[in-house]
Amino acid sequence: MAAHYLGVYRDLDWVRVVNCIDAAPMAAQKAAETIPGAAATSDFTQALGPEIDAVIVSSPNHWHRAQAVAAIESGKHVLLQKPVAPTLEDAEAIAAAADRSTRTIGLYMSYFDQPLIHDLRDMVTRGWLGDIVHCYARLMHRGGLMWSDEALAGNPNWRGSVAQTGGGCFIQLAVHYVHIFEWVTGARIRHVSGYARNLHCPGLEGEDLACGIFELDSGAMLTMDTAWCTNGEELSVHGTKGRFTYRDNKLALCSNVGPYRGRVAKYDGGLVEQFGGFWGEEQQMEVKPPAFADINNPLNQHLQFLEAVRDGRPAPVSIASGVRDLKVVAALYESTRTGCAVEC
Repeated sequence: MAAHYLGVYRDLDWVRVVNCIDAAPMAAQKAAETIPGAAATSDFTQALGPEIDAVIVSSPNHWHRAQAVAAIESGKHVLLQKPVAPTLEDAEAIAAAADRSTRTIGLYMSYFDQPLIHDLRDMVTRGWLGDIVHCYARLMHRGGLMWSDEALAGNPNWRGSVAQTGGGCFIQLAVHYVHIFEWVTGARIRHVSGYARNLHCPGLEGEDLACGIFELDSGAMLTMDTAWCTNGEELSVHGTKGRFTYRDNKLALCSNVGPYRGRVAKYDGGLVEQFGGFWGEEQQMEVKPPAFADINNPLNQHLQFLEAVRDGRPAPVSIASGVRDLKVVAALYESTRTGCAVEC
């Protein structure tokens, strides 16, 4: 992921990349070659020197606590890749260090780069979808099959270790939607029930399929499905007055409230008669997500973090909110172990 958004730091004329650090020296060197004047090293302590203002931590989950806390305690501004850590204990230690700091400490959540997610929150806040009754998310890819084959061939990946990852596909993928749904609705997940299985990835310790049902304190329900053994992505929100569905870069909207004009979402209105009365006529449009390193996207989370550092403001996404995400993840895993719904 760091390779995808490195261009933000390269292309902003008021930011200078001092060091590219990777446990694999060749990876550090490859990154540094794209940044004039940047050094390359595998020594993380090089991130803590006095010439460094900010540290971007995009390492495997099990290194987050040591690296983030060291950077925070060295007086650096820190942006940490999601999830905060593999365990709640580690995540809370990072949050405690962030609370003690006067610097800008934040969490990188890539979906907030997308203007469409901000349009969705606006729709919900304005009541354009009515009262929210159900949200659905599916995020699946086949990376687990690849990592499993590599592990069975003698080349294990950190994602295959429960101790290093914190679980399997759910902790890596569902944190996006746990965060989005609570942020969009303004409600909190209250109860969690779910199942997790490893069906097709024997080289991995964690699950390659997980399905959860979540109850919000508003009474609305969420369903989230994740997998590392098949493909698919969808985000849907259903309300009493309308529906939002995003799948394969196609957005489908309908609402009986009337037209909508957002950052990227557009709806012209129109009603059709259906069972139970009139309902908004469905309209579709293509909405492609912005590139990870698009500095012309004002919602780019790396850009917003750097602007917050420059202007002395809090980060767009707090570490504390990421700890909340992990509490929901932990509840899902507890439910899969006990077979019972878990209060969160």
